[in-house]
Amino acid sequence: MRLFKTLAIAVALATPALAEQIGSGMSDGTRYDGPPYSTVGVPAGDAAACREACRGDVRCYAWNYQRALPGEAQSRCELLPNEPTLVWDAEFISGAIGRSSPAPDPDEQVIPRTPDTSGTPAPPPYTPGEPSAADFWGQFAIAEGSEVSGEAYASWNYVAKGDGGITRCAKACDGDSKCRAFNVRSDAELAPRPNVICELKASPGSLLRNPDSTAATKR
Repeated sequence: MRLFKTLAIAVALATPALAEQIGSGMSDGTRYDGPPYSTVGVPAGDAAACREACRGDVRCYAWNYQRALPGEAQSRCELLPNEPTLVWDAEFISGAIGRSSPAPDPDEQVIPRTPDTSGTPAPPPYTPGEPSAADFWGQFAIAEGSEVSGEAYASWNYVAKGDGGITRCAKACDGDSKCRAFNVRSDAELAPRPNVICELKASPGSLLRNPDSTAATKR
């Protein structure tokens, strides 16, 4: 049985269609050695389908595609919530999704978005050497009850404090030259309150209505 399995893996390794797929973002003959939070079936010989399943789920940071044996129509795809140790395993192809780590702001510092119209002097910059609150928020066009469509290149969940976590996500986008837009979502399934999802987007699409989201695009 072991000999048969070894031969089967060798055949899988030689499959032209699969060999052509292995490229950017894929590591052949390796596996992330950690428990998956979900497993899905993908077409046999289609490691890219496993990668896309991970990309499409904001909880997923790494994936393992297990090669199918001859005659099997589907392969096992493991979705992992982190990037554990990478080990050699000829039965697998693996990859990681580049999502940023949570912004290091545990106290959820809030940069006020509403200008003071009482006639009092403007407040100083929120941090010495940084722009004023008006300048900071002036770079964004913010839409409450909306989300920016398009693929997120970085995302994470965190507990929303202060202004609902919007400042924290905006500061992440402000500090990343790739970021052109962000969403702060409180979708019940993926981020039940008090958690939110912050998504950064390099190529934002159109605005979609979402009452559980606040969207912003750089002007």
